[in-house]
Amino acid sequence: MIRNARWLKLSEAIAVVTVLVGASASHALAAGNATCSGGSVASGVYSNLQIAGACTVNAGSVTVEHNLTVLPNASLFAVTGGSGAVAASNLTVGGNLDVQTNAILVLGCEPIFFICPNDPDQMTGSYSTAHTVGGNLTAENALAVLVHHNTLGHNVSVNGGGGGVSCNFLPALGAPPYGDFEDNTIGGNLIISGWQSCWLGVLRDVVSHNVDFTSNVTADPDGNEVATNTIAGNLNCSGNSPNPQIGDSGGSLSTVSGHANGQCANLAVPH
Repeated sequence: MIRNARWLKLSEAIAVVTVLVGASASHALAAGNATCSGGSVASGVYSNLQIAGACTVNAGSVTVEHNLTVLPNASLFAVTGGSGAVAASNLTVGGNLDVQTNAILVLGCEPIFFICPNDPDQMTGSYSTAHTVGGNLTAENALAVLVHHNTLGHNVSVNGGGGGVSCNFLPALGAPPYGDFEDNTIGGNLIISGWQSCWLGVLRDVVSHNVDFTSNVTADPDGNEVATNTIAGNLNCSGNSPNPQIGDSGGSLSTVSGHANGQCANLAVPH
């Protein structure tokens, strides 16, 4: 798969979604528990926030003091970046972020690798977001999970999901379902297990503990790309198809302070 083409289609789709839902946004109440059923999440402070429809963080920064939940079949797009005098719509979650069955999470954007749809430079990009999750980010049988350029305080765990071993186009995403974790700082472990989709990548992440990458299957033979990460613990890989690889990511071997094991034994810089 030509990855740049996939990103371009997704960026165009997000831009369209932002315009459409922004025009009919139903703003949730700030400073308390709230539910977004569709449209823009109003800028402000929430105690806990649930996403129950197609929602975007694009109208200013949002702080959730405790937990943020993307409910089954819902979607959250938080990809409105900024630079200099242009402020990003940043999301700060004090507790956990949970993505449930068949839900979509698109969290974060950055130059070059995942250009923000509102960036005036759609070739290279200069805008970015700076989202923070203080607790864990979990996804259980989610449909698509795209996580770029974030600070994630504890563990990141993906269990199942991805919509199946197929590259069928998903209109709500503007691309086939896939999973992607790039340029994140992760304070705990990164665990991805049982994911089945078109493509899956773990690229340029800094992980404070272990990476466990097991039983993930992609339709794209260039899927399961694991490259250029910095891992303080071990890199453990088993049961994946295709085998984890650098592929066409343009990346390099990961730096692993512990051991690279199983299918990833050859994907780490030798000690």
